[in-house]
Amino acid sequence: MECGCSDGVCARCHGGKKLVLGVLVLLWVWKWSMLDWRWVVGGLLVLMGVLKMVMPMCGHCGDKKKK
Repeated sequence: MECGCSDGVCARCHGGKKLVLGVLVLLWVWKWSMLDWRWVVGGLLVLMGVLKMVMPMCGHCGDKKKK
């Protein structure tokens, strides 16, 4: 049984979606100069997207590859 962490989406596509969504959130809050929760959410989405694209396997199913 395969790991269903991404709900049927490949890990790189899942990371790309998070990356694009994070960039869009950061562009949306760019007009406000003060730091608030939207900057944090956008930054975390970008970070999670980059990490998902670099390391596509999650922690609990990374070593369980079936061939």
